[in-house]
Amino acid sequence: MWLVFPANERDIETIYEIEKSCFSRPWSKVSFYEELKHYYSYLWIAKNISTKEIAGFICFWLIWDEMHILNIAVKPEFQGRGIGSLLLNNAISLALKKGVEWVRLEVRPSNLKAISFYKKFGFKEIGRRRHYYFDTGEDAIIMELKIKEVKNGSKNRY
Repeated sequence: MWLVFPANERDIETIYEIEKSCFSRPWSKVSFYEELKHYYSYLWIAKNISTKEIAGFICFWLIWDEMHILNIAVKPEFQGRGIGSLLLNNAISLALKKGVEWVRLEVRPSNLKAISFYKKFGFKEIGRRRHYYFDTGEDAIIMELKIKEVKNGSKNRY
């Protein structure tokens, strides 16, 4: 059984290994350590309670009435098993409790798998950031989920 827990310094090495296995331009270990220091930053892991294995993580900020998802990744061998959904559901559930109005993120237009994943949660494209990804010069799609729609609509599964 997989549960979501706040990450701590002991988890950073595993988080970093997951990051490297999922992205061509991974965050540095230092970046993850830095996220643990900020009151507005949340770094959570999905951990098997029996084996203690960490299968994925999510990093997001809660600032005023917005949640901004910075990073989410699941080990390749665990992708497609609902772990990413578990992480995102938990984050959105917290956003609802905190009175957040919207959740936003950036995603590469070439990352069709991620775009499809976010659309399943009700995220919609609201704009683009030109030349956002410095490694390729690729734009970023800005996606948004309006929490009020989730609270008041039939999408409420959090």
